[in-house]
Amino acid sequence: MPGFEFFDQREIDAVADVINRKMVHRYSFNDCRDGIYKVEEFEKAVADMVGSRFALAVSSGTASLYVGLKAMGIKPGDQIITSPFTFIATVEAMAECGAVPVFADIDESLNMDPASVASLINEKTRAVMPVHMFGAAADMDAIAKVCHDYGLPLLEDSCQAMGATYKGKYVGTFGKWGPYSLDPYKLLTVGEGGMIVTDDEELYRVMEYAHDHGHVHDKSIDRGAERKSGLGMNFRMSEIQGAIGVVQVEKMPGAIKTLRENKAKVLEAVGSVPGLVRRSFPDPDGEIATQLVYILPDGESAKRFQAASAEAGVGCGILSGNSWHYAKHWDSLREWGRCARAHGMDVPFYRPVDMEVTEGILCRAVVYGIGVTASDESLETMAKAIKAGAVAA
Repeated sequence: MPGFEFFDQREIDAVADVINRKMVHRYSFNDCRDGIYKVEEFEKAVADMVGSRFALAVSSGTASLYVGLKAMGIKPGDQIITSPFTFIATVEAMAECGAVPVFADIDESLNMDPASVASLINEKTRAVMPVHMFGAAADMDAIAKVCHDYGLPLLEDSCQAMGATYKGKYVGTFGKWGPYSLDPYKLLTVGEGGMIVTDDEELYRVMEYAHDHGHVHDKSIDRGAERKSGLGMNFRMSEIQGAIGVVQVEKMPGAIKTLRENKAKVLEAVGSVPGLVRRSFPDPDGEIATQLVYILPDGESAKRFQAASAEAGVGCGILSGNSWHYAKHWDSLREWGRCARAHGMDVPFYRPVDMEVTEGILCRAVVYGIGVTASDESLETMAKAIKAGAVAA
């Protein structure tokens, strides 16, 4: 899956070009860089790819979430409904704004269950943020309807799903703004980085200024003479990362095609096995095939499946044990909640017992990663391991 799997001479040449020109800062030295701005080029390529008016490159996926929330005016005490199956950056970005993450349930798509959202909405709810996990979209029609019915902004955490679509439209482009992560484990990577897309020009300008110390960027004058729109932070992307990104965008359609082909090979080799059910997809044609997930009948079946798969030569994870992506494991979030409640904020307890529905799905979900560069032999071995797991389950 990771984009670095298909790094080649093109990325090396792109980085060497930036270093040879000694133009590593995305904004400075306007009078001697011959009009070459690699981060801008990367932003335009992403905007063109997903069909958004604007794209802003930042230093990480986490920064993309934080900058987007700050730019839209999320403030202390605001509540945002999201998923307990995500990466912790989703809730960290909210908490850094002083906002309160509120967890909906997931369904067997591993994404937010739209039916669980309405009961969580109250006068403090500011937005709904589904998370497109493992390269596949949530049920955007149903979630958008809830947002419309209650007059709430729809946001998306699309950090794990750049390139995925829902009914032909790219994830990240359904709400006010959409973030993407470009870290080493994403299909498109620049090492570390993020991207925010939006069609809202006013919001884009606020994000652009805020991600670079409030600078109102003006190429006609020296950077030091630019005026400030207000306070900001430093979440800039470097020209080295931008140059890599330009190459990676060009490779992305081929990478997605290869992932889908590799996943199809595994599925064909596995065939139809009674009791072996794949993760559900609101739009099967739009997922980018970064993972293969099966939902077993119960947790004990999943454990037997896992043990037999490993014995057959390919290990798999059980998602309830995934401490990276499941809020049940985040003691740091519970500690933040305790501190926030001590200061009078209305904050959930984030107890595992309160995630019963999500736990009931994740404890019986097994996952395999699909590689861009996987050989036919390795894919065949994975299929045999899956069949062995199914027999044991």
